[in-house]
Order: sequence, then C-alpha cells, then structure tokens
Amino acid sequence: MGIASFASQVFVVLVGVGVLGRLALGAAISGAFIKPVSKKKKEARLQARDELWDLSVQPLPGFHHRFFQAADGVNLHYVEGGDTSSDSPLVVFVHGFPDSWFIWHHQLSSPSIQQKAHLIAVDLPGYGGSDAHAKASATAVLTSLASFIIAQKEQKTSERCILVTHDWGSVVGFRLAAEVGFLFERCIIMNAVHPALVVENATRATSSAARILRTYIRNPTNSALLRSAFYTLKPLLTRLRCSYYISAMLLPLPLARQMVKMGDCFFLRICRSMARFPNEETYLANVLGPSKASADGYPASVIARQDINRRADGMIAYYRDNLAFGRWDKPENIQLLCAAAETSAGFTGLVPKKEGSFGCPVTIVYGGRDSAFHRRFCYEGLEEYLPRGKGKSYLVCFPRAGHWPMVASPGRESVDMLMEGALDGVGSEELKERVERVDKDVIFEIEK
Repeated sequence: MGIASFASQVFVVLVGVGVLGRLALGAAISGAFIKPVSKKKKEARLQARDELWDLSVQPLPGFHHRFFQAADGVNLHYVEGGDTSSDSPLVVFVHGFPDSWFIWHHQLSSPSIQQKAHLIAVDLPGYGGSDAHAKASATAVLTSLASFIIAQKEQKTSERCILVTHDWGSVVGFRLAAEVGFLFERCIIMNAVHPALVVENATRATSSAARILRTYIRNPTNSALLRSAFYTLKPLLTRLRCSYYISAMLLPLPLARQMVKMGDCFFLRICRSMARFPNEETYLANVLGPSKASADGYPASVIARQDINRRADGMIAYYRDNLAFGRWDKPENIQLLCAAAETSAGFTGLVPKKEGSFGCPVTIVYGGRDSAFHRRFCYEGLEEYLPRGKGKSYLVCFPRAGHWPMVASPGRESVDMLMEGALDGVGSEELKERVERVDKDVIFEIEK
C-alpha cells in the first residue's frame, strides 16, 4: 500500500468516526438511546409494515405484489398496477437509499399516470422485499435490474419504456442509460451523480491544480498561484464536504452498521424529516421491509433481515462494493442485445463513443436545497454526455426541493408533470408550460 493510499484511508476513517460521533451526540441529546419505544408506537410500526408488505393484500389500491427471479437466482420484489394491458407504455421506478418501492407511492397513486401507463416499482437487491447479492457489485446489481427490465418488456407489445429513478437508483439509472440505453424511451433521473462525469470532473480539477502547484514550486513568491489552485479544487472540495457522511458507511462493518441501527434508527428518522415524509411509522415501514408477521412468501434472505445487522448490511453495501464505478461484465444475452442495438443504430465502432454517454434521452432533476449536492461539480460538462438526434434531454432544477423531490409539494407535482409529459410525448415548450403550472420556479438549465 502506498503512502497516499494509506493516508487517504486514515482520513476516511477519521472523518467517518467523526460522522458517527456527531450522529451519536444528536441521538443522545434527543434521548434516542434511553427513551423506550412505547407499546403504541411499536404496534403502529408493525401495522404500517403489514399494510405495505403483506402479500395477501393490495399494497396500494389497484396494485399487487410480484416477484421476479433473475438468472442468478436472486428474487426481486416489485409492485405493479395502472394500465397493465400489453400495449400500454411501461414505467419502471427504482428507489434509492434507504427506501423501497413505497417512496414512489404518490406517483403510483396518481390517477392520470395510472391511466397512461403500466407502472412497476421494484425494490433494489438488498432492500425492501428483494434478495440481496453476496456483494453489491456493478455486475451483480446492474445485471439483475437490466434482466428484470428486459423480462418486463418482453411481456409487452409496446416498445415504450420509461425509467424513473432516485438516489442510488439513479446511479443505477445513469449506468443503464449509458450502457443499455436502447431499452428506454427516456430516463428521468433524480438527485444523483453520473459516475463517469464525476470522475472526469475530479480528474480535470486535480490535474489542473497539480500543474498550478508545480508552477508555484518554481515561483514560491507568487501567492496568486496558490489561490488559483485552491479555486480550481474548490468545487471538488465542496462536493466532498457535501458527501462527507459516506465516510461512515466505509468504516469497518460493525461501525458502519450504526448509521442504520443506532438509537432506534435515529439516522433513518432524520432521513424521514429531510424527505418531508408526513408519517414516521409509514416511512420506517418503507425502509425496514416486511416484519416477521408479514414476511411469509418472501425470499429466505428477506426473512433473515429481521436481524437489524443484516438489514443494514444490504443497504450500506451499495457504498462499499464499488457499484458506481465498477466494471459491468454483462452476461451473453445482454451483450447480444447491445451489439444488435449498435448495429441498428449504425454504430460501426470507427468513432468510439465517449464513455458514459447516454444511449437515450434523459431528464436529470436535482433539488436546489439538496445538501448532498454541488451543482457545478456534478453537472459541469454534462452536455458532452447527452445523446444527439434521439429527442431532447434536460437538466432541471427544482429550487425549493431537497433530496426527495418526489415526496413533498411542489416537487412531487413537478415530477408528475415530467412523467406525464414523457408519456404524452410533448415538445419542450409544452413540457415547460405543464411544469410551470404546478411550480413556476422550476428551471430548465440545459435543453439539448
């Protein structure tokens, strides 16, 4: 191990321990370590979990629980409803940390969206009611999700498929849009970073700063060079500050688990508050998955997640196993589909595509009040990744929204309008008019 690698690991551990310490202090001040959970609250939590996860009842009016077994044996849980006829467009929702399919319940319950499409909300592997992979690698997770979407599309006569994602689901969404974009008519991707673009921006910033510092070493009296190096690195440093909490997920496993389990799920309850989710019991039911009483019929690994340590392991594995940046070794059937799509699109391989560029139109959304985001660093240079000649792509800011724009007003209505506009195939001007009807402050920053 090199000195730089060792130093960076030590730094991550120190920051991670600091994050846990700050969280523990907040939990202690709130009384989360000593205040017992009342019997009434325990019963309310169990009832909420049964309502969402009991396979014998509808999770939402008109929706049903389903399972899909991937070729690798992993079972994915999902709910489906809306217009399930074979010729209706397919809309697939993928949640993020620490949620499940239920985080989309506003969109799933919208009568106008239900009338327009076949709606499917799937639990990521290791979350909700889905099996966990032994390791949440790029190959494991992306193959499961891509296989699931391909299987759903094969049951339809309509080729139309729209992917709607959030947080870790959006990291998956960015990669699917780039590597198997031919599966989708459009991807609506919310509140996440595009891995390839982040690597490019980080590399550019550090390389430029290094050149400036080398010049400074030769001219040590020129303090302007130091300021220039700092301002070059500032977007990267700000981004690292925004995502400092990730360091706690990278600590040794017994410590990392505390992010999920500490102080009666104190961190998860903070997430509920940040999401402006109105009911704590229902939010925790969304996160914790089936209870022991409602787990009948779920995969064995889901039943085993009654143990809070196993539940935490499934969630934090996405931070620990290099899902965002790891190589996706596609199985043969997906490789063949990719080759067929490139041939039909006229791609000869003589002019290589920019790595990470999208293969379908995308609508990328971020909240102006998302404390885990830095707009300049995350999206500078985005235009280079947008597809050409396949329909317009957008970068959209919801100024009054935070990290969960699809949960609280006015973000959730704006998300609805973006979805309905995609399903109706409207042009950019009408799309903007629809969104501005529900929130006049929404900004279409990029349109290409």
